[in-house]
Formats: sequence, structure tokens, C-alpha cells
Amino acid sequence: MIASGKVTEGLAEWLCSTSYDDLPLEARGKALDVVFDSVGGMVACSVLPEVRSIVQFIKELGGEAQSTIIGQTGRVPVVSAAMANGAMAHGAEVDPVHLTSVGGHVAAGPVPSALSVGQWVEASGRDILRAVVLGYEVGGRLMTIFYRERDYLTRRFYHTAVAGALSSAVTAALLLGLDRLGMQVALGLAAYQAAGPDNMTKDPGHMGKTFQVATANRNGTTAALLARKGCHVPLDILDGPLSLFDAFLETPDAGAEMMKDLGRYYAITDVMHKRYPAGSPNQTYLQGIFRLLHEHGIGPEEIHQVEIQIPQRGVHRIPATRHAAISGEMVCAMALAQGKLDFYQLHDQATVASPQVQRMRGRVHFVGREDWKGMEQGRHAIVSLTTTKGQKLEEEIWHEPMTQQELKHKFHSLVTPRLGEEKTRRVESLLKGLERAESIKPLMEELEG
Repeated sequence: MIASGKVTEGLAEWLCSTSYDDLPLEARGKALDVVFDSVGGMVACSVLPEVRSIVQFIKELGGEAQSTIIGQTGRVPVVSAAMANGAMAHGAEVDPVHLTSVGGHVAAGPVPSALSVGQWVEASGRDILRAVVLGYEVGGRLMTIFYRERDYLTRRFYHTAVAGALSSAVTAALLLGLDRLGMQVALGLAAYQAAGPDNMTKDPGHMGKTFQVATANRNGTTAALLARKGCHVPLDILDGPLSLFDAFLETPDAGAEMMKDLGRYYAITDVMHKRYPAGSPNQTYLQGIFRLLHEHGIGPEEIHQVEIQIPQRGVHRIPATRHAAISGEMVCAMALAQGKLDFYQLHDQATVASPQVQRMRGRVHFVGREDWKGMEQGRHAIVSLTTTKGQKLEEEIWHEPMTQQELKHKFHSLVTPRLGEEKTRRVESLLKGLERAESIKPLMEELEG
């Protein structure tokens, strides 16, 4: 048990002393899946306008050629690469999320930083996976505390970006070989830069979320590099008054939970991979929609109305002001109109604005269930579809985890349109063999544009 006031020190000591061989097999396997899924999403998101603006800005800055920007030719300084790759990691809504923190985008912190820093220091695959598992551990624990403790009315903030700065710093610090003291400094410097206004919930685009995660990776990597230079800050950023938890939650002692079951429970084992290129709250009812369409052979011209029951608290995610990949109405309309939900079509304005999709949008209605109050109810939905002939079909569904085959299919659907079949197979092989890789460099070279 860690004594009161020693959370930062105890956590840093555990992070630095935990080797790859100390990690349970389940955590290692999940890390491989998380990197695989994340890279697939990053390749696809490299074409999005929000990401391209950030990449263009970074290229204009110039600097030493150290690390790859996925999907781009040439290399940039490691901090710039972490920022650009971080933008891709949550450039849309395809990245894996953390179930315990109810959909926190934890992987978008450690994975881009691990790839960017790992390439620069010529890390092995095991080094990368260890850094991802442990960076994810910090991000998952932070986001779980933030989700439970923050007040949605008076203290709103985007916990993904706040936690991402620290999880990125941990990941980079491990790959840079920092000791316990250096890790404490890196955590402190990352917390100094952590930010995440929830103002982006009013954004009809995705720039707010994309940029916040991009800067979380930039700031976390910067924090680790400064700690490596010997910079010094107070070593108790997770402890008591004036801590990270005091600043964001006004609960100074919330950090004690960071140590609960440390080394016995691993946050990465609670990862949720998304079947569809949409926000995590959309996944369950989309699964229900497709099940009805496919089992009953229903075409778009046969659909009269669709009613979707979800928890009342989730209805606020429905408004049309949100990006198409987040708006419940839009993802359902696209799914019903086309019989599928394709990443590239979802980000094509002409397809989204097409008369067929817009007409279908008017046939989708959400009903909030006041009696579905538990957090697990966020993965529960009832989809009722009425046909033009008056037939009523219903599917009650709970979210079902993706299989390995589904994860592979998702990867190819995201990556092949960008890299082509042959290169996609090479990237897949390198990712699947990451644990045995002596260096991350061949993978990063394949991921160059």
C-alpha cells in the first residue's frame, strides 16, 4: 500500500520497474490489438481535412528529420511527428476506446507517441508494446476517475485530452529510459500543459477533438524530453492540494485510486474496438440496425420509420450540429440508406448531403429511457423498424465485442483504399509480428506516404 501523499512517486516507481516480461499475456495481446486497430484508423484519418491542416503546419515548421508522419513523405522532429500522428489517432471516431471510463479515447495518447518516439530511439517491438500498455494504464485510470467525478453541468472538460497528455508523457518517458525521478518530472510537466475544454461538443466538424488529442501527444512527448534534459518541477502532481485532481475536479485526494490493484488489473484489458467508424455511443444501435437489415433483407426503399431506444442521458449526442461520425441521426441515416457504414463515404460531404441520406434522416427517431440508468446501459439499445408495408421488426441488443476476423476486416477497409492491397498486407504482417520485431523502423518506413 502506498502511503498518503506518495501517489506520484509510487506510480512512477511501478511504471519504471515493470518490464515487458512482467506484463500478463492478456495485456500483451490486447496491446497488439490496440496498436493494430489504432494504426488502421491513423492511416485512414491521415486524409481528413483537420489532420491535413495540422500536417501542413508542421511541415512548414521544418526541423530535423527524426520520425515519420503516417501517410506522408519525409520526416520531421519527433515532437512534431507525435503531434501529427496524435491528430490521426483521433482524427475521427474509429479509434479503440476504454469501457471502464465509458468510452474514453485512451489509445490515442500512448500509441502515436510510442510510434513517433520509438522510431527515433530505434525501439524494439517489445519496447513499444510495454510503453503502450503502461501509458494506457495511466490514461485509463485517469479517465475513469475523471468520468466518474467531473460535474457535467459546472466543470465540463474533455477528459480524453487531459489524460492523453499524461499517458503520452509516460509512454515517451519509458522509451527514453527515464528513471523514477524523471518519470515524476515528466508527469508534472505534462500536467502543466493538460487542457480540454468541452466547447468542442458544439463543433459541427471534428477539429476540436482532433487538435486536442494532437496537442496532448505533442505536450506529453515534450514533457518527457524536458525531463530527460534534467528539468525539475514539484514531484507530487497527483497528490493532494494543487494536484491535477484538485485543479480539474476539486477533489485533491482522488489520485489515491491510481494505485488500486496496480499490477493486478490492467486497463488495456478493458479496451473496446469499434465495428463502425462512428462514436462509441452509436455502436450498439448500429449493430441492431444492420442485424435487422441483413436478417430480413430490407432495402432502403422499404423503410418507413426507425425508432431507437437508448438511455435518456445519451439523447444529447443526437443533435444535428455534431460531426456526421458522432451524430446519431446521421450515422443511422447513412447505415439505412446504404446498407453499410463506410469510413470514406461518411467523410464525403456529397454523400452525407445526398437527398437519399437526408430523407432517411427524417425517418429516424430516438427515444430516451429514463429507467436505463446504469453505466452498462450505454451498451444497450432497442431498434424498431417499420416497413412501408406496415411490418414492424424489433431487435433488442447489447454491444458484442469484435472478433479477430472482424478486426482484420476493419483494418483492411480503412487501410487498403490508402495504401493498396500489397502494401496493406506488408503493414499488417509487420504489426502482427511486432512482439518479435528488433526495431520499429521497418514498420514506420512502410507507413510513410
